[in-house]
This record gives sequence, C-alpha cells and structure tokens, in this order.
Amino acid sequence: MLFNSLCIPDWPPIYIDHLASASLHWDCRSSVAMAAVYSGISLKLKSKTTSWEDKLKLAHFAWISHQCFLPNKEQVLLDWARQSLVAFYKKKLELKEDIVERLWIYVDSILHSRKLQNLLKNGKTINLQISLVKMINERISEFSLSGSERNMYAVLNCCQGILSTPALVVIYMAKQELLVALLNHLCWSACRQPESAMTAQLFEVIHLALSHYLSIQQQQANPRRVFVDVTGHLLQPCLVLRHLLSGGTWTQGQLRQALSREVRSQIEAMLRGGVFRPDLLSSYKEELLDQQQSDSKMGTMKSLLTPLDTVITRLLGADFCEPCLHASVVASSVALLYKLFLDSYLKEGNQFLCFQALPRLFGCLRILHLQEEQLKALSTSDWTTELLVVEQLLNLVASNNIYNVAADRIRHEGAQFHFYKRLAELLINHSQALVPAWFRCLKILMSLNHLILEPDLDDLLSSAWIDAEVTEFRTKKAQEVLIDTLFQTYAKLRQVPRLFEEVLGVICRPAAETLRQPVLTSGPSTVLYACLLELPPNQILDTWSLVLEKFQSVVLPCLEGDVDMALKSRSLSSLLHCIMFNMRSLDSNTPLPIIRRTQCVMEKMLGDLVKPLLALLPGSLGPEPELWVQKVSDSALLLSYTWVEVDSMLSLNCGQYHSVTEDLTENALTVLNLPPLLPGLEARYWKKVKNFVAQSNSFSQYCLKQLYLQKMKRTLLQASPLSEEVLHTLRYDAAYILGSATESLSQDTVASWDGQVGTVCTSTYPVAYWHLIVSNLPILIPYVCLEDVRYMASILLRTLSVSKAQENSADEEPYITLQKISTALLHSPLFPEMQSLHSAFLVCLVARCSSILCSGDQGLLSQQLPWLFEKDNTVMVHWETRFAKVVPEGVEPRGEIAQSLLSLVNSDLLIHLEQEQLESLLSLLQIISALYLDSLSAPYHVHYFLLLLSMAVTTVGCSCPSLDLQFLVTCYQLLGRLQRGRSACSVFRVLYVSDVFEIVMTSLLQASGRLFVDVDDPVWLHLLQAVGAFLEQLMQMLIQLKLSVVLNFGKITAFLSRCKLYTEAASTKQLENQIPLGNQLLLVSLTKLCQVLGHFVRERRQPQEAPAALPELLQQALLQMGAALQLCFTSGAGGCCLPSPALSAITTLLEVDLSRHCWDRMAETDRILRSHVALYQDVYTQLLSELPALAGNAQSFQTALRFLTLFFSAPELHPKKGSVFTSMFHSVRRVIADSEVPAQISEDLELHLGALFAQMLEAGTTEDLALVMQSVLQGLDVGCAWRADPQAVLSAIKLLKLLLSCPLSGEKASLLWRACPQIVTALTNREACEDQPVALARVIPILDVLAALLRQGEDSISNPHHVSLAFSILLTVPLDHLRPPEYGSVFLRMHNLLFSVLQCHPKVMLKAIPSFVNCFNRLVFSVMHGGRQKDKGSMDDLPVVLDCARLVERMYSHIATRAEEFAVFSPFMVAQYVTEAQKVTLYPAVKDLLQEGVYLILDLCTESDIQFLRASLQPGARDVFKELHSNYLKYHKAKQEGERRYTA
Repeated sequence: MLFNSLCIPDWPPIYIDHLASASLHWDCRSSVAMAAVYSGISLKLKSKTTSWEDKLKLAHFAWISHQCFLPNKEQVLLDWARQSLVAFYKKKLELKEDIVERLWIYVDSILHSRKLQNLLKNGKTINLQISLVKMINERISEFSLSGSERNMYAVLNCCQGILSTPALVVIYMAKQELLVALLNHLCWSACRQPESAMTAQLFEVIHLALSHYLSIQQQQANPRRVFVDVTGHLLQPCLVLRHLLSGGTWTQGQLRQALSREVRSQIEAMLRGGVFRPDLLSSYKEELLDQQQSDSKMGTMKSLLTPLDTVITRLLGADFCEPCLHASVVASSVALLYKLFLDSYLKEGNQFLCFQALPRLFGCLRILHLQEEQLKALSTSDWTTELLVVEQLLNLVASNNIYNVAADRIRHEGAQFHFYKRLAELLINHSQALVPAWFRCLKILMSLNHLILEPDLDDLLSSAWIDAEVTEFRTKKAQEVLIDTLFQTYAKLRQVPRLFEEVLGVICRPAAETLRQPVLTSGPSTVLYACLLELPPNQILDTWSLVLEKFQSVVLPCLEGDVDMALKSRSLSSLLHCIMFNMRSLDSNTPLPIIRRTQCVMEKMLGDLVKPLLALLPGSLGPEPELWVQKVSDSALLLSYTWVEVDSMLSLNCGQYHSVTEDLTENALTVLNLPPLLPGLEARYWKKVKNFVAQSNSFSQYCLKQLYLQKMKRTLLQASPLSEEVLHTLRYDAAYILGSATESLSQDTVASWDGQVGTVCTSTYPVAYWHLIVSNLPILIPYVCLEDVRYMASILLRTLSVSKAQENSADEEPYITLQKISTALLHSPLFPEMQSLHSAFLVCLVARCSSILCSGDQGLLSQQLPWLFEKDNTVMVHWETRFAKVVPEGVEPRGEIAQSLLSLVNSDLLIHLEQEQLESLLSLLQIISALYLDSLSAPYHVHYFLLLLSMAVTTVGCSCPSLDLQFLVTCYQLLGRLQRGRSACSVFRVLYVSDVFEIVMTSLLQASGRLFVDVDDPVWLHLLQAVGAFLEQLMQMLIQLKLSVVLNFGKITAFLSRCKLYTEAASTKQLENQIPLGNQLLLVSLTKLCQVLGHFVRERRQPQEAPAALPELLQQALLQMGAALQLCFTSGAGGCCLPSPALSAITTLLEVDLSRHCWDRMAETDRILRSHVALYQDVYTQLLSELPALAGNAQSFQTALRFLTLFFSAPELHPKKGSVFTSMFHSVRRVIADSEVPAQISEDLELHLGALFAQMLEAGTTEDLALVMQSVLQGLDVGCAWRADPQAVLSAIKLLKLLLSCPLSGEKASLLWRACPQIVTALTNREACEDQPVALARVIPILDVLAALLRQGEDSISNPHHVSLAFSILLTVPLDHLRPPEYGSVFLRMHNLLFSVLQCHPKVMLKAIPSFVNCFNRLVFSVMHGGRQKDKGSMDDLPVVLDCARLVERMYSHIATRAEEFAVFSPFMVAQYVTEAQKVTLYPAVKDLLQEGVYLILDLCTESDIQFLRASLQPGARDVFKELHSNYLKYHKAKQEGERRYTA
C-alpha cells in the first residue's frame, strides 16, 4: 500500500487510524488513471462538489505519490490545508470537527515528513503564511484560557515542527511579536493547565520557543523594544512558570528533570537579557540614584525612565495569577530579580546602586506592607516563605560585599544601615522562633554590622534565646548558629561583659518563669563553651563578677517566698556554672593580679552567695517543700558543687592560688560520717541538707551527689596513707552516692539527656545519675560494698538489654541514654580492670541466661545440671574450690559433667523456647560477645564454656528455623572465642576433648533431623563453618597441650565410625539428589579430623607415644571419609553444583593422600590412593564444568582451585584422554570471561587463580604457554574493540595479568617477551576506542598490566618506542567525575606506571621527559582539583585526595633524584604548579604535601630560573610563586642548611 511508504516518524495512534481508514477507502487504479486524477487535483481540491473525505484522501496521496506532477506541489498542498483551516476559523466555511482534526493532522504530517526535510535540504523554498502561524497562536491561546484539548496535540506538533526546522522558523524570527505572543500563550498554558496530558509536549515546545527568542534577544539592538516585550508580555507568565517548576508542580513522570532545569535557566537568561541589559544601566541609575543623563547618552532610552518601577508594577499586578499563588510567586521572583540585577550591574563603584534596588524589591513582600493585625494573622508557612526570601536577599548582600560600613556612613549618610535596622526591628518585633530562616536572617544582619541589632539586643536575646521555645532539630541548629555569631562578634569586640549584661537583664526582667525553657540547653551551651575558652582572663572575671553582682543585688534579696525569683536564681546559677566550668584554668604562668582577683571572686562567691543561699533552706522538714524552696535548693547545691570543683582544679593547677579549704587537715576527715563539704559549714548542717534533699526534687539530689563525689576526690588527694577513719568516710560517701540507685534506676526510662547540668529534671535524672556513676566508677568501686556492686551489675545488664522500641527511640536524638552509657562501659578496656564489678556482671549474665532456660525446662534438666541453675550468688564457689585443689594430671575426675551432658543429648531432653525467649537469649549472647573473653579467670571461663555448650546442645526454638540456626552459630562462635583465651586449658580439667567432640556432634546430628532447611541455606553453611572451626580448635589444643593424644583421637575416630551415613534425603523439604544435613555434619567433622591429624602425623611430633597408632587412626579416618564421599557423589549425581562441605572434604582427602604418598610409599598407602582415583577424576571433571558457577562463592571457589592445583600436581591421577592443561586453561578462561561476576569479586578471584596458574605453567610445556599467549593476543586484537566486544578484551587483559604474576624462565620467558611489543601496542591502541572513553573496568587492569610489563621487562624490552607508548594511555585515562574509591584506584595505578618508566627505563627517559612531565602534571592538577575547598558538600573524599597527594610528593622526590635529566624542565614544572594553584584554594593538608614536593623541584632551579619565573609569570601566578619561594627559603632551605651543618 502507498500508506506504508509514508515516512512520518512517531505518529500518535489517532493519526494512524485516520490514515488507515483513508487508505482502505482509496481505490487504486492503473497508473494512467491515477495520472489523469492527479492532473486535475487542484480543481478537485477547490471543487465544492468533492466531499471533504475525498479531498483529504486526494491530498494525502498527492503528497506521497511520485505520479502527481503539480507545479510547486508541496506549496500548493500546504496552502490548500492552511486556507481551509483559516476559512473554518473565520466562520467562512463549515466543517465537521473530524475533518478539522484531520486537516491539522495533514499539516503536521507535511511539516514532519522526511520528504519536506529533504526538499528544504536541497534548497527548495516552502513559504509559511503568517495566517497559519497566527492560527497556531490563537489555538494555543484558546487552550490556555479554556483548557479545551481539542486538536491541541496536532497544533502543538505543528508548532514544534515549525520551531525545529530552521527554514520554517524564519517566519517567527522575522516577526518577533509573533514569537513573543507564542511564548506568552505557551507559558500561560503550562501554568493554567498543570494537569494536562500534553505537559511533556508543551514544555518541549516552550524549550524550543525560548531558545529562538533568546537568539533574537541577543541580536536585538533596540533595548527599549526588548524591555517592553519582556515586561509587557513575558515577565508575568515566565515568573509564574518558573515558580511552579521550582516548587515541583510536575513529577518526574510528567516532566523530565533535565528539561525542567533547562527551561528555568532559559527563563532566567531571558529576564537577564530583557530586563537587566547592560545598556539599561543608565536608566536604572537615573531612576535609583536620581542622576540626570546627558542628551548625548539619552538616545532611544529617553522615554524609558523607570525600568525597575515598571518591573515592580507588573510583578505586583494582582490579576495575573490566582490570589492563593500570588504571594509565593512574588516572593520567589523578588529573590530572582535581585540576583539577576546583581549579576548584570554589580561591579566596583556600583555597590550603592545595587543596594538601592534592594528596598524597592523588598517592598514587594507582604511582610513590608501588611497591617499589624494582618501580620499576626499570617501562618507559620506564610512566614517561612517570606523569610526564606529575606534570607536569600541578605545572603546576596553579604556574599557580594554590597554593604561597606564606613562608605555607607560617610558617603550615603547611613542609608543602608537604616534600612537594615528597620528590617531588624520588623524581625524582632514579629518573632518567628519556629522558623529556622528567622534565625538565619538575624545571623546575617549580625554579621553585616552588630550595631544593626544592638539597640534591640535585649529583645533579640529574649525572642531568639531566653524566651524562645525551640524544639525542632533544624530550628535548634539555626538558633545555635545565631547565638554563636552573637558571642563570636562580641568576643572580637572585647564586649562579652556587655553582652552578658543584656542577657542578665532579660533573665531578670519580669516574666512567666515557669513557661521558660532552660537557659543553657545543648546548643547554647556548646556555643558558650567555645566562646569562653577563647576569652582573656580579665573578660571572664568581669563577666563572672557581673553575674554575681546581679544575683546578689536583684535576685537574692527577693528569694524568700517568691517562686518567680527562685526560678531566676536557677537560671543564673546555671549561667555561673557554665562560666566557671569553661574558663581557662590558672597555672604557674598566669599573672599574679589575675590569680588574686580570681581568689577574691571565689571567696566572694562562697561568702556572699553560696552560704546565704544555703541558709535559706528550711531547718525543719515539712510534708513537701514549696516550689520556691526547691528551686533555691537547686541553685544553692549547684553553686556549691561548682565552687568546690573549680576550687579543687585551681588549687591543683596553680601553686600561687590559696584556697580557703587549705586549712582542712587530715584530722578534719575523722569526724563521724559527715565531714564538712564546704569551708565554714559544719557536718550537722549537711545532715539537715541531706534530709531536705531526700524529699526534694531530683536536681538537688544530683548536685548533692556531685558534691559528695568531689569530697571523695579531695579526701583521696589529701589523705595518704588512708587511715581506717578515712576509709570509713570514703565508704560512707560512696554509699550515699549510690544510695538512691534502687529507686532511681529500678524502672526503665526512654528519656535522653543532652549532658547539660541545667537540663537535669525528673525525666532525665536516671540518665544523668547513671552517667555520674559510670563515669566515676574507678573512684567509687574500691569503696562500694558487695551488695551495691551486684546491684550496679544488674542495672548494667538491664540497661544493655533494652527492647527494640526503646532502642529506636534512643537513636532518634544524638543525646545520652541509659543504653549508650552502659554500652560504652561494656566496651571500655577499663571494665575488666574493675574486677568486682566485672565478676558481678558475669554472674548476673549467667543468672539471666539460666532464668530463661529454666522457663522452658521440664524439670529434669535442672536436676542433671544443678551447677548451671543455681539461684544464689555462690555459683562460682564450686569452680573456685575445684581449681584451688592441686591434683596430678590424669588423677582428676572428668567424666561427671560429660556423662550428664551426653545422657541429656541422647535422651532428647530439650529446652523448648518461644521465639521471644530465644531472641532474648540471642541478645544476651551478643552482650557476652562484647566482653573481653580472653581475660576471664579459670572458674569463670569454665562456667561460661559449660553454659554455652549446654545451651547449644539442649536448647531448641519452636517456630523459626533460621533463628535456631543463628542461635547455634552464635553459641559455637563464642565457644571458639573462649578457647582462644588465656584460661582455655582449664576446660580440659573437667572435660576430655573427645567428650566435647562427641557431645557437640551427637546434639548436632540429632538437631539436623529437626531442622527443615535447605543444605545450601547461608545460615546453615555458616553454622557448619562455625562448628568446623570450633572442632578444629579443640583438636589443635589437644595436640598443643599433649592431652592423651592417642586416646582422645582414638575415641573421636571410634565415635565417627559409629555414626551412620544417610542414604536418602532427611526430609521432604530438601531437594532430590542433595546431601542430607547429617551427612554434611559428618563430612565437616571428618575433614577437620583428617586436616589436624594428617598435619600432625606428617610432622611426627610425638614419636615416643605409639607412633604407629596415629597413622592407623588417620588411615581409618581417610577410609571413612572416602566412603562417605563416594556415597555422597553417588546420591548427588544430578548435575547440581558440589556442596561446599563435600568440596572441602574431597580437597582435604586428596591433600592428605598425596602427602602420605610422598613420605610413605607403603603398598597400603598406594592402594588407598588408587581406590580414590576414580573419585578424584569425577570431581575434576565436574569442577571444570562448574568452576564459573562457583565464582560467586569465594570459599567454595578457593577450595575448588586448591583441589585442581593438587590434582594437576599428581600426574598419576590425570585421565589418559585429553590434555589436563588445556582443559583447565579453558575452564579458567571461562571464569575470567564471565561478565556476570562483579568487579570486586573478579579482583579477588585473580588472587586465588594465581597459585593454580603458576602450578600449571611450571609443570606445563612451551606448547601449553603458546596456547595461553595465543588466547591473550586474540583477545587484544584490535578487531575486538571494533566489534564492541569489551568482555573479550577484558578477559585477555586479566589473563595476561595472571600470566605476569607467574615466574617464567628459559624458553617460556623468551616466548612471552617476544610477544611483548605486540601486547604493548594493543594495550595502548586508542583508534578503536576514539568515539567513547575506555571503561573504568578495563582501565585499571590495563594500567596494572602495563606497569608489570615495564617492571619485569627492564632487560627484555629493547625498543624505547614501546615504552613511550605508555604515555599515550596515561593522557587519555579519565580522572574527572569519579567516585573517591575509583579515583584513588586509578590514580595509584597511573602513579605506578609512571614510576615504572622512571625507575626501570632510564634510557627512554632521556628523550621522553616532556611526555613524562605532561602525564605527571595531569596527576598534580587532578589532586589540586580534588583537594580544593568547597563551599558546600562533605569532606568524605579528602582522605583519598590526601593519599594521592602523598603519591605526588613521592614522585616529586623521585624526580629530584634525577637532577641532571630534569634540571632544564624544573622551572616549567614550578610554573605549571603555581599557575594552577592560583585558581583554587586548597585544603591545608593537601597544600602542605604538594608544596613539600615542589620545594624539591625548586632545589633543581638555578637563580636564573627563579628570575625567569618572576619575570614571565602572570600577575596572579606571580603572587603565588612569591609566597611559595618565600616559604621555600624560610622553611625548606633553612632546614636543609641545618641538616647539612650537623652532618658528618
């Protein structure tokens, strides 16, 4: 059909339906008849008698037919369709909607046809009439207003066809107003119809239209016309469209993100080129600066006097978008317009002009012109929108240095200052502490000039800090940054006391104190700490005295009975605590006046504040203290504890500081139980305080405990040696500190604490109290009674075993929780050193495990293992007594426990636990795994060993097999860790190794019948690995400790011989032809037995102990394992992969067989080896086919390679048919060529393949090596690259890498190096890959191989050209846009390749130094690019860049050793470094490393070279070089001179 020859790409289905129907009704005649029809086609198209159906059919096939010979046919047909549509839309012609739609489709098919494109390409002219373009514009305008999508798909397609065809778009380019109107209608269509199905197509047309308009705009010489077009027609729709695009109105499915970004950037470019053109600058100056232009400069701009006012008027027009959208559009547009204004006009001298635009644009925001009541009615989201724009505007001011304080005050009478001050007043008067941007705006204003905010500093401190209710994390961070800026600013001004005066004024002003948050939460405290550490001592003392004076004069006189004042005292005491704790300590270098003043302030604080506060506490106890009394107690005790700690610190650090407590002698410590805690207060007074605090709130208790802790520290410092009275006092104090632990820590809490004393309250007290105890355990533990130690151990265990819900809630905030404190203690290396607590914790852990086991016990278990289920605290007495006895070896009874456990296992008496109980046990096992198990004493070691062993062999879950397996894995892993400890041998005083072996294997064999899991389940394989490691460890210890070796191995072998092999699947869930779980267990145990025993027999360590017995036991084990493997392979002959246990077993069997065959040529040995030949050959055959499949499992793959290596080394096992080398090589090549193996695994595989390949090449012939070389050269052939077969190239490179890792000599080495030129040429060939960069997966191995070739071919590569080829690939390796690990890997290999050339080929370097320097400079520049300081983003890649910078420094040092060769090039290397260095700001660590290397190159430069550099460098680079050379002389050269002076 003719229809099939239409060349119209990507037609929608509706088009195709129309054309298909047309073609079905078209009756094709003979060619003569068709010619007759076409000759009169023009008349038929214009005829009123011809139906529109026939007209459309005629027009369609006239367009595509070669038999229609109309003059200017294409123009005629296009004009006919256009005239028909124009007549219809002008109401001169009545057409059905279907016909109209088909006419548009017809026009579209013409515009998009390949035939039209070819005609235009060949120079034929097709004229589009303006009426068609206007009609398209009108249809799009109609769509934007009504939303009717009738014919819009075809109309937009027509528009797209015109805009995308250069010969047709001329009509829009010639008539600029048509393109402006089109853009206006398109943008409004996108804004008003966001849910349209044609969104993607609409934006494609907008993108094309904007591109064309931008090109017109750039060529337009009349700025007035461009400005009028943009502001009159495009400004409003484009700003609305940009706002919607920025707000994510359209999803990824509706609109490509890349297209969205491009349209936004085009809109910005259009606004910049239309509204902020360079030739409009004079008009903006006239408008904003009241400058009159001269008549000569007026020109065409004489009537355009207020461009910014025009823009603002259009922006504030209320009718261009919906009212709900208007405010947000205006807000987002203000920031954009100001940014564009700055981009266009900001230059030196124009700063004030740029400022003048700011208030005008700022006035567009709602917050500037709404009434007070309307401002209060704004929601938080409205404020957020407005404040984000204010922040953007202020950031633009700050980052572009528009505000110069001095210039503004002198030249402009403070115009900017007054504007920012009004803005600050607005922000402070309408506090928005829930909005992070509010804090950030104030922070920027403070950074601009602190005087802007200083008049309202008290209100700022109140609304942004003291009275602010900030809870959300992001808001807290913004608040913290503002407070930090405040303190840093006033610290630089040396006015911190002035700032604190305002803070104190705010705290002490009348306010509802009960509603205030704590003054010093985590964020403000951190900021204040940092500020105080940097302040000089005088300012600290001024601030300290100021707070004291305010406390004494304002708060202290009014405290009694006044709750509000009591709360203020709490805030002021927190502030004092913060100041005193975070000032820099005095020392022997501190000036004496500072020390004396500090001493006076301390004495004044104690006498005039602390003691009066303590005196306000009531003498008699009431039913419950009043609130004001509680707060006074909080303040008094906090200041007491603070004063004591600071006093102690000053006394220790500064010998010239004389404390009032120095009169306290050792005699004062002997007062019964209650020594004075503060100077001048007697013990009976503290008894009253203690009684009061006992019924007071938690904060007072916390402070009093801190006070007692300080007293303990002072006692330990002053009393030496410790008398009985002092010890009694210390025990009393420790008991008091731990006294309320039972009440405070008895219940779980999920509260978190920020670590600040001021935030301790009822909910956070348990966390703060536990933190106090744990952080001071080394002081407390020696003086705590045993009962308290046990209770602390129980709390530690309970807080470690939190529920998942508590764990998740604790992780939400970065604060301190009970679990985090306990976890830190558990992992602390000090924990085992606190022996009493450590032992108590171990006992608690055992008791907790036993209680869970007892909950699932039937009653018989506790009778057979009574020592495991004791409930009292004497659980360890039995073992301590037993190990205290000295019994000769072999006399001590060991069978009782083993018999109990064996009888339990054989009688199938199991502990059945629910899933929750098993999970609890698992969490306890995780805690055990965190302990330092290698340091346990013998009694605890044995007890834990028996506990874990008992749990492993008697516990079973009820519902989840994977959980059961995980439990067993954890148990056996912990048993293995225990047996690596220092007390491991103590286990064998109560159990024989053979008994443990039998208990473990019996329980596991029975458990395998209950576990419904697949044999290839990862957790099951993990269990086999853990059990095998544990059994191997037991047998190794049996040999090392010489524990009746023959007897124990005999029992183990006899036990394994009694175990039956399963001949069929153990359960219906297991797949057919797979080895049952029990058989795998037996194979694992036999494998480990043969490995340990075989190695021991081979070493012959005990010839005196029945030397013939052990080889016989080994022979029995080998026979049994061989039979087991025969059975396994017979039952598993289904073509599936070899299981990991069977593979390990067959490898061990072969290894032991071969080793015995080597050192024992007995007939029996040969017979056993011959009996296994068929088995080995079957496994060999199967492995060759399965080797690629095993590559995903590193352990199985490594075992398989070990088997193949052993098999290859034994020629007597080789099949008679075929070459073993060829078969193995092809199998290895399939592994290397497998594209499904990930890159990281592939690198690991190469390490494992190396040993096999080396064995093959060592034993193989020259013909075998020739086969390998042929394969390598075929893969490296340039045809593979042309055929786009990268995997063949990659596999050849990997094969070559393997080949180079093998030692070759003689004829084999000669064969390799003869092919070396061809290999190097192929590796460095770039022509086949010039269209696309070489993939990173090939780059790394290519660089490795080239470096290895150049290193090993130092004496073999004779042609310098082949060495020089390495530089070509170094210049093409991609170094940009790589992730840090990839970048580091590529960089290291490029460095190694360069170093190989430099070190191994000195003759080549004589002529290739320029190429070498170019390649090396690529590395230097990439390090400088990666090590530059970035405004945003993380520093995660910095460690990689530092490693690369070290490599660069090392290469500079290697270059410096070749002084004669590189002397000529040294100034150019320095010049290239400084030229690049001026473009970036490097991280100091990176800069230091690079400069150290460049200093070595400067050593090669002569004085004339230095003068040359100073004269020839550009100004910016010259400054960098001047600094570099100055540092070189100051540091590097001086260091060299010093070293030379003292060198013999």
